Amino acid sequence: MIRPSTVCGYVSVAVLLFMGFGGCAPLVTMEEPSPHGPRISHLRFVPAETRAGCPVSARFQLEAAADDVVSTRCAWVRRHGRSAEQGRSTLPVEWSPQRDDPTEELEARFTPADSGTYYYYVQVGDRAGRLSNVLRATLSVDPSWTNSAPPCPTAGP
Repeated sequence: MIRPSTVCGYVSVAVLLFMGFGGCAPLVTMEEPSPHGPRISHLRFVPAETRAGCPVSARFQLEAAADDVVSTRCAWVRRHGRSAEQGRSTLPVEWSPQRDDPTEELEARFTPADSGTYYYYVQVGDRAGRLSNVLRATLSVDPSWTNSAPPCPTAGP
C-alpha cells in the first residue's frame, strides 16, 4: 500500500523535474497538425555538415497527402552559448500526388548565417488548409573563415 506522504513526495519530484526541464522546451511554436493532414518523415540535412554562409538542403519525405501540398513552413532556432535567435519562412511547393508512388521527397533550402547549433522545424500544408506533423532536425554549423575560405561542403555522390 502506498502512503499519502509517499504520493506527495512523488508529485513534488515530478513538479520539480517538470520545472527544471521546462527551460529546455523548444523556442519555436508550429501550428497543430490536422487530424487528416499530410504526413512527413525522414528530415535530414544535405550536406550533413556545413559552415556559416554555406547553403544546405533540408530534405524530407511526404508519405501521404489527400490533396496537393502547396506550402512548406520552416522555422529555426540558433543556439550559441546562452544566446538564441530564431527565423521563419514559408516556401511554395510544386507537388501533386502520383498514384503509382505514395512517397515523394521535398526540399527546403537553408543558408545559416552564423555558427552554432540550429534546431530546424518543418511542416507542410495542403490545398485544403490541412497541416502535417512537425519534424525537427539539428544542424551544427562551424564558423565561417576569415581568410580565403575553401568551397562550401557539398552533398556526396
